[in-house]
Amino acid sequence: MKQPIIRTGRDSIVSSRVALRAFLTVVAVSALLGLLVIMNVVTDTRFLATSAIVAVGCMATFVCALVADHGRFARWMRSATIVGWLGVFVWLFLVWFQAALGSKGTEITARIASALSLYAVWSIFSAVTLAPRGGGTMTAIVRWSVFGLATGWSAVTEFAIVEPDVAEMVVNAIGEQWCGRIVAASAVVIGAGTLAQPVMIRIAGATPHESAIRGRRAKVAIGCPRCGAPCELETNTDGKCSACHLSIRVEVDEPRCACGYLLFGLETASCPECGAAVPENLHWKGAPVTASQA
Repeated sequence: MKQPIIRTGRDSIVSSRVALRAFLTVVAVSALLGLLVIMNVVTDTRFLATSAIVAVGCMATFVCALVADHGRFARWMRSATIVGWLGVFVWLFLVWFQAALGSKGTEITARIASALSLYAVWSIFSAVTLAPRGGGTMTAIVRWSVFGLATGWSAVTEFAIVEPDVAEMVVNAIGEQWCGRIVAASAVVIGAGTLAQPVMIRIAGATPHESAIRGRRAKVAIGCPRCGAPCELETNTDGKCSACHLSIRVEVDEPRCACGYLLFGLETASCPECGAAVPENLHWKGAPVTASQA
């Protein structure tokens, strides 16, 4: 029997009950292995390393799936997932066969695993940074500044992994103290920008079409399915019939442009993000939406 889809998602991991249950199973097994090692039931620390590596891989996969399900960078997130799990398998190979690899083999294997993992981490961070829409010019500047710094340092780190001797020469030429300051300053800017972006989007989200549909409400008039009494309810929140007190919840679809921009509440003839014409049937013609207090 085919498993039901949880909701109309774009990504098969987020919208599949089988995939979600498999994800929880892997996380549970990894956590159990970790607990057994901590309680000295299992004395081989390789089991703890394995559980930690697999758990990180699962979390990264789920974040990729959430970004793809949001309608952004679906192919990029799938490629990041594949590369990330290649990195997981190389790390596991290193954990279990380090003694057989020798010092040179261990170094090469660690470089390969680090390079694969760094690409996956950069992809996930960049997608999460670029996925949000709207927020105005200042938010866009912050967003692209964070992305640019993260991309630059990821490229530098990849180069250092491939050519550590050249990277060491560059560090010595610049000076370890100055290199540390540059890295610390970049980290501060990236961290501050990452934290500031959602707040800036929220502040700029006073216009209806800039906000998520689940955080907006609109009045709808329906008849109670039990007693037939007329009801005026708000979307995306719990309500009830005023006559028979039947609990009723009205959910509204998430109309989106082909570029992924949320069209809920849109009154213009074109998409504010990409400029594409919006079909007449997707124009918002109802009562104005209001901010959710939930």
